[in-house]
Amino acid sequence: MRRPAAVLILVGFVMLFLGWAIGTFFTERTVAKAIATIPGSPIVLNARYDKEKHAIFYSMLNPGGMPLTIVEESFVFTPGSKSKEKGYVVSHIPVHVVLPPGVVTQVELKLKAGTEKLQLGDAVLATFTYVHPLSKDLYSVIHPFTMGVKAKTGKGGGK
Repeated sequence: MRRPAAVLILVGFVMLFLGWAIGTFFTERTVAKAIATIPGSPIVLNARYDKEKHAIFYSMLNPGGMPLTIVEESFVFTPGSKSKEKGYVVSHIPVHVVLPPGVVTQVELKLKAGTEKLQLGDAVLATFTYVHPLSKDLYSVIHPFTMGVKAKTGKGGGK
């Protein structure tokens, strides 16, 4: 004699497990896709000045799930007390730097050729304009850099 109740309970558990597995799979796929499309904003982790190249190198993290593309850089220079340079503004420097998701990327901001190397107290306010692949809008990140001054995180400043 067969036990129909045991077979029904076993089939019920198999169906429950199968439903749970399929539901979990589709939920994770949907959530992963939603998270991947959230537009992240680049985060400047560190900035350092390279005297040889007369450029500031920014370590930028893209916390979003899709690549961001920097399409333009600009900066405002404010001389410190030890600088011989006058203040100058350079803007609309077209670039094409891709920031992959979840990766720290070095972005180089070349300073104006023929100008004096940065001195202690010189300040550079950099603006990075970027685009997201799902939008035609332009977004900006602005980061201040002062030569010889460490950032609040303990990183940054130039040598």
